[in-house]
Order: sequence, then C-alpha cells, then structure tokens
Amino acid sequence: MAAANGAQKYLYPACPSRPTKEGIPMLDGLNITLLKPNKRFPYTRYRLDVRARVGGTPRRRFETFSGTKLEAKERYFALLAELKGQEGLPIQAKTFGDLLERYRAIRGGLIPRSQRSVFDYLVRDLGSVELRALPDVLERYAGVLRAVPSARTGKRLSNGSVNRRRAMIAVVLNLSVELGIMEKSPLKKAFFPKLKEVPRDRYLSDIERQRLLNALEREAWHLLHMTRFALLVPCRKGELVKMRREDLDMMNSRIRVHNGTTKNDRGCWKPIPEEMRGYFRSLPPGCPWLFYRREKGEYRPLGDFKKAWRCALKHAGIEDFRFHDTRHIAMTGLVDAGTPERAVMNVAGCVTNMLSTYYHHGSEKALTLVKFPSGKSDSWVYPGYTSSEETEKSGHLETKKAVS
Repeated sequence: MAAANGAQKYLYPACPSRPTKEGIPMLDGLNITLLKPNKRFPYTRYRLDVRARVGGTPRRRFETFSGTKLEAKERYFALLAELKGQEGLPIQAKTFGDLLERYRAIRGGLIPRSQRSVFDYLVRDLGSVELRALPDVLERYAGVLRAVPSARTGKRLSNGSVNRRRAMIAVVLNLSVELGIMEKSPLKKAFFPKLKEVPRDRYLSDIERQRLLNALEREAWHLLHMTRFALLVPCRKGELVKMRREDLDMMNSRIRVHNGTTKNDRGCWKPIPEEMRGYFRSLPPGCPWLFYRREKGEYRPLGDFKKAWRCALKHAGIEDFRFHDTRHIAMTGLVDAGTPERAVMNVAGCVTNMLSTYYHHGSEKALTLVKFPSGKSDSWVYPGYTSSEETEKSGHLETKKAVS
C-alpha cells in the first residue's frame, strides 16, 4: 500500500464539506480533490475526504496525499477500511477473483451496467483460479468460450460476447501489473486472440414492416405503438419500457431518458415523430407509463415481452428479427433522411461512433443518394439492376454513340 507523504489526519464526526478553491472535487465519483501545484508544493497532490458510518456514528478523515491518481484511490479505500475497522485490501493476490475484487474497488465498488454480466461470468468461471495457473487456464478458457454452447440459450457465444470477456480480462491483468501484483500479463494474443465481429444487417422491407405492425395490432396490441416509435427513433428496449409520463415534454416534442437508466448510464433526449404525437396526447389520465399494458383494470409496464414478440413475428411470417434490430433500422432511417451523424448519435445515446456498425449498407435509400460526376449531357445512369430489355437498350445506345 502506498504511503502518504506528509499526511495530515483528522478523525471527528461528520460535518458539512468545507469548500476548496484549489482543485476539482469528486474525482471519478470519489470524494477526492485534485490540488493545484504551488511554489511550496510543486508536485501533484490530492485531498482525500473519507466518510463512513460505524455503529450509527458518522466518522470522517481528511488526508493530503502526494502520488499518482491510482495511488490516491488505493489510499482512499485503505482509509475507508480503517474507518470501518476492517483491514485494507492486500496488495498480494492469490486468485483471479482477488484481482477482480481489486478492479471493483478501484472503480469505487460499482461496475457499469454494460459490464455487470461479463464481470459476474468471470467471477463464476475464473474466480477460484490461482495466479500461477492462470496462463494455462486462460488458454483452455478461450477454447471453451468458442466451442461450448451457452447453458441459457443453447447456442454458441457470438464473437462479440467472447471479445467482451477477453477485454475485461485484459483490463484486470493490466491493472494488476500497474499495481505491482504481477510482473507481466499472462494474456497472449496467440492463444486468446480477439475474434472478428460481423455486425447484424437485418433490415425490414416496407412490406415486412407493414406485416409486422398488422400482426402486432392483432396479437399484441400493447407492443404496437412502442414498435412504431422504435422503428422511427433509435432506442434500447430497456429505455422504452421505463419511460414514464413525467418524462414526456409535449411542448418541445421530446422524451427525457435519465442518467443511470441506460446501458452506458448516460441520459439523452428522444424526439417525438409527428405521427406519434396523437398517441402520446391520448394517453389515459391515470397511466404513469408511456408504453403500457392493462391487466385486471390496472396500467402496468411492459416488462419482458419476448413471448408476445415471438408470437407476433410468427404470425407476420418474419424470421431472424430481434427487437434490438429496430434500433439499427431507426438510425439508418435518420441518416438517410439527412440527419447529421452527431445528432443521430446523441439521440441514440451512443458514446462511440456506432454508425459504422448500425448503419445498414444495403439500404435502398442509400442507393438513391449516389450521384455520379459524369459531366456530360448525353450520359446515361441506370439503377443497380437491369432487365434484359434495358441491357439491349443500353447496347443500342452505345452503338448509336459510336456511329455518330
């Protein structure tokens, strides 16, 4: 554990935070303030404000720490353990599960929503593996992930799922090297390579889209309006089922998605298409949800609707289509309509540029936007397909040009 240089410690009941003009508080969600260097202290310093409640009694400790950002976080959790009467996390770890717990502690004890399932899988699969046996186990684990089907779905894991587990393993091992727990990372690309990911490109034609909406109207009416909205505005399923009435802003035609309720924990605004305004105006007065179902005279959220969704797809005669594909379709439609890519990313709630993955390259609208720089008045441009009659016509025109 890194030692504090010139640490000043105080232990007394909690009181309101004292304002500081020297730095920026709340570093990475922790009560750590980055102090600016001055003539007396020309190096980087952090002010730690650690709080805990022991037996109903609030306790607090201040400390000025000089070192790196990572060492400051380590010192913060060590002080927190001392306040609670516990021992700090050992710098030496015996199993891969100890490294995972250290990774959790460095992140403030919270794992992002998008990484929780991957973290839990690694704790279950590799938590008891000793560090000295980790290189051989990782090699076997890579083969198991690629060959053994999932117990939940009965299918083999996709390349993206395998890559996400590999990425978290790499992050945890690199952290252990930085902390001095391990000399070097045992993860090698030779026996655990990153797999190539092929994005889904399932697109609904106009006929399939109408068949789907008709089937929803007959078999699952409670999913009809949510699907209409999802085909126009890029949303995740979890965002749609959690939308509440107080988040609706009809004055500005938008819906608020709050922080902490999305996959990346970042909120955004969803615009309301003109054809959906009538639906939102006609919401029942006592319904707290924007998309709902009625059960025994009560308005309830949609929850998990996989069974009703599969039934509607079966009646519509549509195969290999997931509800998340509507997000891809909506983003493609916004781009084809001329919406700037940055605006599409903001509406969809993307942190990185996912348009290269989500945009359907076989979109018919994309072909109509192609313009050829011919520059000649007698040039001829035909669609991507040609019939036998058009081929003969094109050959006749080329012959006519050559004769003239």
